[in-house]
Amino acid sequence: MNPDTLNSEQKPTLPASSPGVRLLRFLSSMPVAIALLSLVALVSMIGTVLVQNRDQDFYLSRLGPFWYRVFDALDFFDMYSAWWFITIMGLLVLSVTAALVRHGPRFWKLSRPLRTMRPWPVKADGEFELELEGQVAPQQLEQLLRRHGFREFRQQPEGKGILLLARKGRLGRLGFFLVHGAVVLICIGGLITSQLGFRGVMNLAEGESDNIVYVQNGSEYRRLQLPFHVRNDNFTINYYNTGMPREYSSQLTLLEDGEAVAQKRITVNDPLRYLDMTFYQASFGDAGSETRITLRDLTRKGFPAQQVESAVGRTLEEGSGMKLELKELRQHNIINTAQEEDRQQRQDAGPSLDILYQSPASGNITYRVYLAYPHMLAFVPMGAETLTYANLGFSPADGRMMGLLAAYLEAVNDIAGEVGPEQRRGAFASALRRMEIPLEHAAELGSRIIHAEQLLRRHKLPMLFTLDDFVPKMYTGLQVARDPGAPLVWSACLLLVIGLYMMIYMHEKRVWLRLGDNGHRLQIRAILSHRDKHPLRNYLQRLQTELAELGQKARS
Repeated sequence: MNPDTLNSEQKPTLPASSPGVRLLRFLSSMPVAIALLSLVALVSMIGTVLVQNRDQDFYLSRLGPFWYRVFDALDFFDMYSAWWFITIMGLLVLSVTAALVRHGPRFWKLSRPLRTMRPWPVKADGEFELELEGQVAPQQLEQLLRRHGFREFRQQPEGKGILLLARKGRLGRLGFFLVHGAVVLICIGGLITSQLGFRGVMNLAEGESDNIVYVQNGSEYRRLQLPFHVRNDNFTINYYNTGMPREYSSQLTLLEDGEAVAQKRITVNDPLRYLDMTFYQASFGDAGSETRITLRDLTRKGFPAQQVESAVGRTLEEGSGMKLELKELRQHNIINTAQEEDRQQRQDAGPSLDILYQSPASGNITYRVYLAYPHMLAFVPMGAETLTYANLGFSPADGRMMGLLAAYLEAVNDIAGEVGPEQRRGAFASALRRMEIPLEHAAELGSRIIHAEQLLRRHKLPMLFTLDDFVPKMYTGLQVARDPGAPLVWSACLLLVIGLYMMIYMHEKRVWLRLGDNGHRLQIRAILSHRDKHPLRNYLQRLQTELAELGQKARS
């Protein structure tokens, strides 16, 4: 049989004598291609579920030591650059390329235009014979077939009749090349990105610019230098009523030799793209907001106050070993203000500052002080993980009340022997006289001072703080991705869609028409390059009806 009459499902016969031919057959086989594609899909799902390129602590906290060691040994944390993933992609490229080499010549030959007449087929996918009522010319048959989409025709005399060959859909054979070539290009694009691309982070405070990107490399970071600088002109953030961030964005400018080459305000789902790099809005945080705090040292006589101006992220030290680290500034805090444990009464407490107190005597205590509620104490005692809230009753920056509290505690400590209610009343009266406060205020102030004394003794707090003022300074966290293979991958995806459409919907049809008996007798045989022959039978029935109508018109 002529090669042009073969269906696309028929496999060419290749000599199996040489190892190269056997290897080509194995690599180009459908089971190997399906196995490799399934393996790529499986590991891609793992890479989607398991976040890539994060630090060691991130994985340890979520997986535990055992599974961390297992996944780390398998390179699951940077799998797209792992040797085994690159090997799988390379094998897939070889398999698809082998299929192109093995089957390509046949599909290319079948997709070429008809140059010569093909003989009457011995076997056909569909056929019928028709006695025409009138005489029909070959030109009339050709015009009818043109209305059905046929564009290639060949004819030759056959005895007293004519043998006519018509073909359409030959370009559908080219879908084979587009689909297989697209798969190869997608794999190559992925390999290019895995070897030449990166995904890193860059934190920029407002008004600052930099060209260094930090890329996670196992438990360490490597520095990559961009060929241009990125400047954060402005950062804005909006909040919900609950205090959660609603939207945050950054105004970025890219600079080359001091000149702006790109500028855009980016949000979480609207990045900035320049060359083959993309800048995503990923996070935000405090970049060293300036603060003014008042601290009260409860370990010294008189609870002396000191006002300090510093910035978030800085550490204040004293010679005695005491350290104060300004940890985090929050501009919104949603807390439960209900007195009963089973009730929820949440409100925004406003800005707060976390301060880590460290000393040899008291250990580590984290304070959270509120700008709008200076009397509210929130702290993390040693060994605890949640904040403990308590109401001091007055602001630690209130010199009058703190002086009265210090004088009262000093008077209580001077009492020899057991301290009872009578002794406490005497100590409080002494403290009032010392602070030159009239005795008529004793009832008003007494309960507040006693409550504050009990609170400080119960929690053994060495120091109290207030947040007096702050000037916020935020940084924007950018995720920088370089994907040099992306244009190739997207172009290949387009080719893949086109190729699949051509293979699924552009089926080749060949129709032989044998016209004899002076144009009154017609015999037709058709071949379809597709396994589902049912559409061809329906098509031939329609064609038979139209040919019969053509014969009736010729008679009239």
